[in-house]
Amino acid sequence: MKFSTIRLALRRFHYKISQEGSFEPRTHSLAPMAVAAVQVVGGTPAISPSLLFTDSKNKGFLINAGEGIQRMILESPGLRIANITDILATRFEYNTVASIPGISLFRRDQQTVNAAHNPLTVWGTDSLNGFLRTTQLDCFADETGSDRHLVLKELKNLTALGEITVKTVPLITSHCYVFYLPQKPGNVNKKKLKEMKIPQKLLATLFKTGSVELGGGKVVNKSDLLDPSEPAPVLVVVDAQSEEECKLLSKIDFNSMIDESKQTLLLMVHFSDRDVVVKDDYKTFMDGLKDIDHLIMCKNPSSRILFDCAQRNAILSSVLPVERLFGSLEDFSSDLTNLTKNPETSITLSEHLLKYNVYPTQKSAVGWQRNNVILKKSFNFEAEEKSAKLAYNNFILVSDQKSETPSKKLRRGFFCPDMTFLGTTSTYSSTYRNVSGIFLECKEGFSALLDAGEMTVGQLIRLHGPEKAEELISKLNFLYISHIHFDHCGGSMSVAEHYHKTNGKPLTVLCPIRMLPWFKYLSSVFKVPLNLVPLGKIHQDKSLKEELYKEHGVMIELCPAIHTRDSWSIALKSDEWKVAYSGDTTPNSQFVEIGKDCDVLIHEATHQSTLSEDAAKKRHSTVAQAIEIGEQMNARYTVLTHFSLRYQKLPPFLDETVPDNVMFAHDFMKITKGNIDTWCQATGALPLLFPAHYNDLKKQPYYKYKNKL
Repeated sequence: MKFSTIRLALRRFHYKISQEGSFEPRTHSLAPMAVAAVQVVGGTPAISPSLLFTDSKNKGFLINAGEGIQRMILESPGLRIANITDILATRFEYNTVASIPGISLFRRDQQTVNAAHNPLTVWGTDSLNGFLRTTQLDCFADETGSDRHLVLKELKNLTALGEITVKTVPLITSHCYVFYLPQKPGNVNKKKLKEMKIPQKLLATLFKTGSVELGGGKVVNKSDLLDPSEPAPVLVVVDAQSEEECKLLSKIDFNSMIDESKQTLLLMVHFSDRDVVVKDDYKTFMDGLKDIDHLIMCKNPSSRILFDCAQRNAILSSVLPVERLFGSLEDFSSDLTNLTKNPETSITLSEHLLKYNVYPTQKSAVGWQRNNVILKKSFNFEAEEKSAKLAYNNFILVSDQKSETPSKKLRRGFFCPDMTFLGTTSTYSSTYRNVSGIFLECKEGFSALLDAGEMTVGQLIRLHGPEKAEELISKLNFLYISHIHFDHCGGSMSVAEHYHKTNGKPLTVLCPIRMLPWFKYLSSVFKVPLNLVPLGKIHQDKSLKEELYKEHGVMIELCPAIHTRDSWSIALKSDEWKVAYSGDTTPNSQFVEIGKDCDVLIHEATHQSTLSEDAAKKRHSTVAQAIEIGEQMNARYTVLTHFSLRYQKLPPFLDETVPDNVMFAHDFMKITKGNIDTWCQATGALPLLFPAHYNDLKKQPYYKYKNKL
């Protein structure tokens, strides 16, 4: 065997060769660990926290996946959705499972993920599995109901995840988990290695096979060269949502579940309700578990999320009528400072990307690591805002602002509701854009949501803060769902839940007939009442239209959209204005008829005009087609939205002839009667505001969305 081959083999088995040529053992572990760390994902007023178990290659499993977690993982450094192998939930609520369909959709749409060999496994109760099966059938793009990226298994059958042994402890509505991690082998003892006098040529064989025979029949095992092993770490996840569950939890003796001679309880993670955590019984329970770390999973606004989106919002809102993100979020954790009667009890509040190292490494010890946590104070975009203002002012100076443009002429006698775009992308959320959601609001008291993709409520909270978001949702006249795909309905139950919590009555949901079973099932299992009105019935029944007009003050006109089965386009008309919304569709003459002479047309423009064949194949529209529909309708203004993930940074406006009454939507863009002309001219300013993004778009006009996998 060549010396270079021996050198490579020894390196593989954690040896190094000194300059003198002698062999010395490395000091870290000889075998990769099943879990290297646990990490918090989410945990702000907008997004409930999840816990990600990861190994040294960032592969692992997720505990709880509420709304927005898919987007959080997508943006978080070092995390990959494709590396999540399993998902567990501590309880069945919308804020613990709502992101599972989005995560599965993301995996399915990525060419790099081989679903047949790397499926996502969800361990759940009958309710969770029923939710996913119903969602699979009704809301996934694959209408056969089979999604080979998603495997559903019964939680009661869970005993192990890879090398980790799992014990499930049920309470009333929640589940606790005990994770028994593998024992870490001891380090190589240099003194023992020298005493054994093992020939260099046999070292590679020893560490590959575990033993080697020396002269005289003497057998040396790898374990003979190692220091004593460290106790195997044990992690516990608990969740108590009521006083009854708190009492049950306090009776569980977790110390009796471990063998203290071989195992050690390192960390207990608490998903328990914040009102339960502050109870004296809960404090006594935590104080009774000595010499361990406690992690309280809470909505902690000390850390901020979605950095890319926040930066983009700061730039746009500095010069354009984009709603600036809410800056002073209520400190939800202010009353979580006195959680123990014993000052020696170690308690840490969760923060997005806070990590806990389970095994020691050369770079870090066991315990907390905050390297990736992004604090609120680090969200300072003053330099970007200053540059944007300068660029925009220069753009205004060189523009011909003195002459009256056609769009300004169109504005005479113009009225429209205030329209806030909460999501402007398609399929699933990206780091810059959320999926579909448009909030309409009128001074006369009418308000409605047109579609509600995943994290629609979260977008409202990020924009207005928790209290204002609750107020806006409570005033909704109805929620309109255009069709069955998850990027248009994934956040609907969260909207309904907040509405019912505030008003004590069911939210009116206008939805396709095909979605009724899905909504009825979710209403039953989540105990959120809904007032469901089928769109097909509205379309055919004039008396129902009149009844809705009397109740809400707007006339509703519908037509079938050309997309998936039972898809719809809508036109809303009051005494002062008319707004038409396409939903997802290819160009449709019926939609032109119901939207005739509208004040504002909101039309999907998934693809740039050169990709008309792709648009036709997927039953979507291009930019040119959407503009043409606006001209056929005689719409005063046209707003383009629902862009492909190819265009997450900038909309597909290259090589397009854009009339001056057409604008491209951005997340948190707010259109009013007073600012609509500003938005019409904003397209020309985008290259100046985002020069790097513009250069990317110019270099690769057909570039694929580079997902973080």
